[in-house]
Amino acid sequence: MPSENNPGPFGPGGFDFEQLRKLMEQMGLGGAGQVDFEQLMGQLARWQQSGAGGAFGFGVTNADLDPDAAWRTTMTAARSLAEEKGPDPALESFERSSIVDAERLAQSWLGDHTSFPETGIPVEALRRGQWLEQTASGWRAIVEPIIDGLASALERGAGQEQEDELAALSAMLAPMMRTSASLVYRDRLKRVLSDVATSTLTGTEIGINLLPRATVAVLPSNVADFTRDLELPESDVMIHLLVREAARQRLFHHVGWLSPQLTALLAHYAREISIDFESLSQHFDPESLEGMSFEDVMAVGEQVRGSFFKPASTPAQLEILGRLEVLLALIEGWVDHVSARASGAWLPTTSQLVEVVRRRRASGGPTQEVFGDLLGLHLRPRLVRDAENLWAAIEHARGASGRDDVWRHPDLLPTATHLEDPLSYRGEPGAPEPDDLDRELQRILDEGNQTD
Repeated sequence: MPSENNPGPFGPGGFDFEQLRKLMEQMGLGGAGQVDFEQLMGQLARWQQSGAGGAFGFGVTNADLDPDAAWRTTMTAARSLAEEKGPDPALESFERSSIVDAERLAQSWLGDHTSFPETGIPVEALRRGQWLEQTASGWRAIVEPIIDGLASALERGAGQEQEDELAALSAMLAPMMRTSASLVYRDRLKRVLSDVATSTLTGTEIGINLLPRATVAVLPSNVADFTRDLELPESDVMIHLLVREAARQRLFHHVGWLSPQLTALLAHYAREISIDFESLSQHFDPESLEGMSFEDVMAVGEQVRGSFFKPASTPAQLEILGRLEVLLALIEGWVDHVSARASGAWLPTTSQLVEVVRRRRASGGPTQEVFGDLLGLHLRPRLVRDAENLWAAIEHARGASGRDDVWRHPDLLPTATHLEDPLSYRGEPGAPEPDDLDRELQRILDEGNQTD
């Protein structure tokens, strides 16, 4: 039970339990007169000591309160989980040489089908742990705004329509809310990253560039697992994947605004996150907490996590989601079109390889794992197909150089309307007046440039 020497999980000094009861009622977490909050606090303290408190974010260590240490712990856990999923042996020298040769061939094929030149950075064959290590900084830049967004959503939920005396209590709860959001999200993150590390085939297959250099990267162990059940030559699969990765890296490398724009959209989306407290309250019944076992607590914790990641619902979220979907579809549609053209001139199996990639995308794959599990965004594969058709139409009208010139400025990019009707795209440079979201994205980009 909380006391002066054992204040419980909410910090030193304890709380007025009557205020806490009112707060939890406002959040839908218990009825009047039904919960003994002194017993509840004691139970939470016991869970914290046993480790079960981590299900709700109460199992806090000093490392959890240090952002750098917390991030290192998360990535270490992700690598450990990835190692448990299967063997990932180092390549023999001849295997590495064959990948280098295949990448050179892929680059030569691409040269005839895009105006974006090679980056000049050698190919890398990465093991799963190396991919996690190289993308760690990129992941952190994306997920920290999400953690902040979750924390702000929790604080907003805790502060809804409060009386003056409860506002002070919410302020006291705010640090716990932020730490809880971080713990819950990082627990989810380590599992998603371990899954992606064992399934992604190339460095940027997820659709965003998190690698520190514009290198063409491939994960041979994952490619071997992927091709095992395909009735296609493994060498054809490898070179087609390298063509795709090389095309994507050329695009990200030569279109300087592309990665910052994606990051800004993701950060803005994160600030609009809301938490489904109604769904959360259905899983979390304070009056039954005292009789719950460790296993019961962990099971409820898993259900609560799902309430943190409901699909977008607010107008602002839906607008940002729409822009993200279109931009990601344009990137992957361009890669699909260019890589199919480059491989098609040389590989008889190109049509089969293209279909394999489409089926992989439709079945989920690492892109859906990242955006669905970490962001609650469910991207539609159909948009990528529409974007591929659009790029083909633009190339037909303007040639490959004119097609790639569309990436010169974000105002020139096709919109969702153009994806529905490719022939409607004219590519006029005149852009509409910026709206609030445009201005906010520009502010984020300007801040990032000042930091750099």
